[in-house]
Amino acid sequence: MNAKVVFICALSLFFLVQNTVYGQSDEEAKTLFSNNAPLQIEDVGFYGAPMYGYSQIDGSNVSLIGFRGGVSIKDRFSVGAFYNISINQIRPNSETIPNIYMDYWAVGGLIEYTAFSKKLVHLTFPLHFGYGEVQMDSAFDSPDLDEANFFLVEPTALLEINLHKYARLNIGAGYRFIENMTYRNLTQTDLSGLTGYIGLRFGLFR
Repeated sequence: MNAKVVFICALSLFFLVQNTVYGQSDEEAKTLFSNNAPLQIEDVGFYGAPMYGYSQIDGSNVSLIGFRGGVSIKDRFSVGAFYNISINQIRPNSETIPNIYMDYWAVGGLIEYTAFSKKLVHLTFPLHFGYGEVQMDSAFDSPDLDEANFFLVEPTALLEINLHKYARLNIGAGYRFIENMTYRNLTQTDLSGLTGYIGLRFGLFR
């Protein structure tokens, strides 16, 4: 991966962990397992989160639907997986063949840190990392234009509102970093970019 991807990964991980260890007193640090208590089953929760995303690729609007889900510890740290797929016809400005469009999807893992989750309004920071694909298609025939695969990293920040004990609304944005790749006239620069998200999160939050 290029230096920008490494930098954003390191920066995101810093923000994920910067609140996990801070002074509880002069002698004792507060940690995920405060008071030396062992992890209990009551500390483990889970969630599923459908979401809608809006982005752009090479000047073309992109509508995404996706889902992320995971297992959480003390409603702070989560590990899980995500899947995003385009639902509109993406028409890159650089494409030279008429009447074709591009499909996009991505899948992978995630780690997430949620701050102040018991407050009505709080923040959550999913970090997506995984594998994706773009492919040209047509409504009239099936052009043999192959496809291109890539690795991605997408740090995301979401403002979240507790709607119910088992439901939350979130809105925010992430930035998609794509590893070096080319597909027809597209490069990783064209595929990288900002995505706005709105979604719901349902689960057992403990």
